[in-house]
Amino acid sequence: MLYGRQEAPMLTVDTDISTARAVAARAAPSLAIIEMPGRQGVGFVVSSHGQLVTNLHVVAGAEEIHVLLADEQLLQVEQVLALDEKRDLAVLQLPVSGLESLRLDGHVHPGEGDTLFILLPAGGGMLGLMETRVQAVQVLDESLTFLELEAGLPEDASGSPVMDASGALVGVATCAFADGRPITIVIPSRYVVPLLEQQATLPLSTLALARPVASRQRQVPTHPLSLLEGCATDSVEEIALAIMQAIQLGAPAYNQGDPESCYRLYERTAERLIQERPDCPGAQAALREGLQRCTRLEGADACAWALRDTFDGLLHLIDRWLQAQAAFARLSAPRSYLQ
Repeated sequence: MLYGRQEAPMLTVDTDISTARAVAARAAPSLAIIEMPGRQGVGFVVSSHGQLVTNLHVVAGAEEIHVLLADEQLLQVEQVLALDEKRDLAVLQLPVSGLESLRLDGHVHPGEGDTLFILLPAGGGMLGLMETRVQAVQVLDESLTFLELEAGLPEDASGSPVMDASGALVGVATCAFADGRPITIVIPSRYVVPLLEQQATLPLSTLALARPVASRQRQVPTHPLSLLEGCATDSVEEIALAIMQAIQLGAPAYNQGDPESCYRLYERTAERLIQERPDCPGAQAALREGLQRCTRLEGADACAWALRDTFDGLLHLIDRWLQAQAAFARLSAPRSYLQ
């Protein structure tokens, strides 16, 4: 028999093995292999009515789709229930009912450091259960928050289900790119719930027109701590606050289709900080480099991202610098060994 009948290799961190096995046992019957001409993908069943979830980029452009279920049923997909291009989600309608499915809970909100499990095919009809942790909760804008995980996900495993230790579905595992490197993110299950509530179905040909959000190749600079040498802590914190405020205003404008306003806001912020912060020449230099980069680019969209890269590079540096300052303060604090 296929996946649900095979012993699953456990790639665990420190969770009790009985918990990992219980999570795998609950999720295994729902896992599905999505077969398309020239490629394969992964998805999972989320209702007994045959609703199957995966990443949109996994099935985008497919003209023919077959789904191989854990009980060895091979089904041809002819209908699409819903698509979400911004969040890279697709729900396919399988032509059967009475299927075993994952428990969907849109109210599961893991935090940084929480343990999660990814169920994915391991080849040869086997399953793999990958245990990992939430590295960060990333808020892209008011319409998208996702989890960044510590573990690396094989690119062909995008669309796999992610569960917590109770077996509840946390979201959809997705191989993405950031700062020019692959990262594993989770699109939370709360974005899946409204897609399942749609009543009308779409023809399979809808996928030919689908265009998931492309992974932008970021160019976030990595600065040495010495760049902030001589800066006062208050000054560094004020720079970080100004940058974060600009992002909080600029990112929503960009996502609403106004990259020009986003770019101009970022540009004004960079120019103001250069003028007002002569006490942090390293930060000034980084901001000048970002503005100079914009002169070599065409269009507000590219310039907005160039300055966002500049801002993120400085925020990463400031975070490391403040941590180093705090650690130094702890080491330098006088200690009394006599009571």
